[in-house]
Amino acid sequence: MSRIIEMQPAYLLHSRPFRDSSLILDFLTPDYGRLSAISRGGRGAGSKSKSLLQPFTPVHISLSGKGELKTLRSVELRGGPVSLKGEKLFSALYMNEIIVRLFQSHEADPEFFVNYEEALANLAANQLAEPVLRHFELSLLDTLGYGIDFTSEAHSHDPVVPECWYYFQEESGFILVQDISVVSGNRGAGEGIFRGIDLIHIHNRDFSDAETRKVAKSILRGILNNHLGAAPLRSRSLFKRR
Repeated sequence: MSRIIEMQPAYLLHSRPFRDSSLILDFLTPDYGRLSAISRGGRGAGSKSKSLLQPFTPVHISLSGKGELKTLRSVELRGGPVSLKGEKLFSALYMNEIIVRLFQSHEADPEFFVNYEEALANLAANQLAEPVLRHFELSLLDTLGYGIDFTSEAHSHDPVVPECWYYFQEESGFILVQDISVVSGNRGAGEGIFRGIDLIHIHNRDFSDAETRKVAKSILRGILNNHLGAAPLRSRSLFKRR
């Protein structure tokens, strides 16, 4: 029996051509997570939905179909498109790409949908891109069940101490550096050893300090890379070209 989804809030994450004039679309929705749908004739010159099927444009979609690939029945604007340029645009494209790569179909999470909308709004408001991305990545990992405990030492479960140093094992967590001689003024995120104060800042979503931003990027990129696999993210190459 065909399932009908009516007027679901959505953002287009990715589109690709299908046959002569159609499109296969990936959407993020609050109640159904990532949904894939075919827009028949969506690339045609007479398509009424063509202008609405753009990334970062808030829409309502109606779908039908039995399987994983639904049929797009209608799309309606539910707000003005988010205007992004330069680094902010590349950041939003990066967000879309990792959602498509990591989210399973129909993995619903209304809170994550709100976090995605807030990230787009913050980028459009000219907030620094890096803190926005770190917030988003932490939210994504929590949603996928890969959340990290930044507040406790993995073996003893003692609270992280601001003055101490820790290294990270993904299967365990943050482990106290016992031999303080391995820590020098040149040690830090590049060497895989992190200050406790930065871990506490990350837990509190406080990215005002440049070193905290560096540590957060190092830790989160390592975890995400493990889950993304060998294929590089296309959106990251956009940052390198600037």
